[in-house]
Amino acid sequence: MSAARAAGPSRTPGSISSKHAPALDLPARFMALAMLLLAALALAAPWTMPLLLGSFYDPRLLAFVHLNTLGVIAAVILGASYQLVPVVLQTPLSSVKLGRLSFWAFLGGLIALPIGLLRGWLPALIAGGTLLAIAFLLYIGIVAATLRRAPHRDVVAWHMIVALVGLLGGVTYGVILAINKGTGILGEHTLANLAAHATIMLGGWVAVFLAGVAYRLVGMFTLAEEAFWEPAAWAELVLTAGGAWVLSTNLHLGGPRALSLAGALALLAGLALFAGQLAHLYRRRKRRGLDVHIPFALTAAAAGVLAAALLALGFARQEPLTSPLWIVAGWLAIAGFAETAIQGFFYKIATFLVWLQRYAPLAGRQRVPKLEELYGRRLALAGWALWSLGVALAAIAAGIGALWLSYAAGLLVAAGLVAFLVNVARIANHWRAPGARNAGQRAGIQHKESLA
Repeated sequence: MSAARAAGPSRTPGSISSKHAPALDLPARFMALAMLLLAALALAAPWTMPLLLGSFYDPRLLAFVHLNTLGVIAAVILGASYQLVPVVLQTPLSSVKLGRLSFWAFLGGLIALPIGLLRGWLPALIAGGTLLAIAFLLYIGIVAATLRRAPHRDVVAWHMIVALVGLLGGVTYGVILAINKGTGILGEHTLANLAAHATIMLGGWVAVFLAGVAYRLVGMFTLAEEAFWEPAAWAELVLTAGGAWVLSTNLHLGGPRALSLAGALALLAGLALFAGQLAHLYRRRKRRGLDVHIPFALTAAAAGVLAAALLALGFARQEPLTSPLWIVAGWLAIAGFAETAIQGFFYKIATFLVWLQRYAPLAGRQRVPKLEELYGRRLALAGWALWSLGVALAAIAAGIGALWLSYAAGLLVAAGLVAFLVNVARIANHWRAPGARNAGQRAGIQHKESLA
């Protein structure tokens, strides 16, 4: 084994829980919120997909985008961070109490901000933006303090550090945009700053964080940790984060298109390296067969590459900021990349944590189900197919302006989400602790460590 590979994610234990992880109620409340929002979005999908044919200035589209990015993506990332960061770093979370406080601030902001965007109501925008800023700053402080105390920082830890910086930049742009709603200080540069905000949040925070998490989890799921190539992961981090920062900063300052194109190309190269790393790990996997998360992860990686390629194409062709191409790229980044990856990894993370809580204390004393028996495999794959087709058709509909196709896409997206949420309910149905929660968690950890 090479030194580069040995320094990769395999330094941490082959588990997504350990004695350093917080009480499960902390990540679970964020995950539950995200699932509730997904259920609402599934019900509304046939009527919300046509919004992609509109303009960024449409308040309904802005509210829809923020329900996806904040209510689903951000909620899952915050919850997953609180669970995974202590495990990856082998360091307890700096403050579970502040983590719980961040949830309530996040929830209040998530309720107020979309209402303010939809109704153009400034007090709701101010309240929602303030609460969300508090929630994100608490989250940044908690994770940063945990990272500071970590005895070792590998490439996965550095993905999390860089992602925190990207989130701080995104929050800053968000505050500027919120102030602009009341004062109009940005004037004709409003749309460019909105694009800068979206770029740094999706490219500098979400993409960087999900890539780091994927490196940690995919190797563990597939038993291919020794195949992880650390130099490619470092190059991906530099290109992805660097490209997002160059592009967003240049959009904010109104710089030359050539510099925006350079940022988009760097982002594209970083996401291509990420996709290549995933494909390499899956080819070298020791656990054979088609694990349910694999099609989700590969689809997400492909959508991320396509979204970045469309960004580069748009700047190369000097498309105006009102072009539908940007909406297509944003949709592929939000739904195709982030939300697809979230669904795939949820099947692995949620099932393990529920199994740990419910069945680990019983293992060895009676028959307990396997992880994959906690949900329906065929239903999961059907959900992936329906969701992926719906996302693709919605992107095509937005690109060509086909209203009828957007309605069809909405039905497929809704069907895919329903399949996923049915499996989420099946997994949650196993959440019945046979004893005290902490005792069950400790027993599960001891059982896993005895098998290591």
